[in-house]
Amino acid sequence: MKQLNDTEKQQLETKIKEEQERQQALRETNPDLPETFEEASPKTEFIQRPLWKYGFLIVILCLLAFSVFIFFMTPDFDPKSVSYLNLMIVLILLFNHIAYYITTKGWKSWVMKTVAWVWIVFVFVYMYVTGIARFGL
Repeated sequence: MKQLNDTEKQQLETKIKEEQERQQALRETNPDLPETFEEASPKTEFIQRPLWKYGFLIVILCLLAFSVFIFFMTPDFDPKSVSYLNLMIVLILLFNHIAYYITTKGWKSWVMKTVAWVWIVFVFVYMYVTGIARFGL
């Protein structure tokens, strides 16, 4: 760690003092500002978290239902077909949403994040293999 000489210490103290004065001036001009970070956190937290968490889950489940419907309505059940891809991408969305918004702590979160990442790798490998088989890349 670097040792500061006297002039550098004095410059740093001056900068700290100037910043404290600036913050004090901001507090005086904006009396609504909270004093500490802990007081500010509830005010700035994303209020609609349950709406995002469960609302987007409902949207993803609707996409999943539509993808399953399209999957069974498509007469082509060839594994090299891109009809599987729509279903796989919606499952990527579902696994990632569950992993990062529904389960946020504990071993369930770890398991879901692992499942989500393994599924992403599987889908990219599938896309690569079917691209080679289909288009001869």
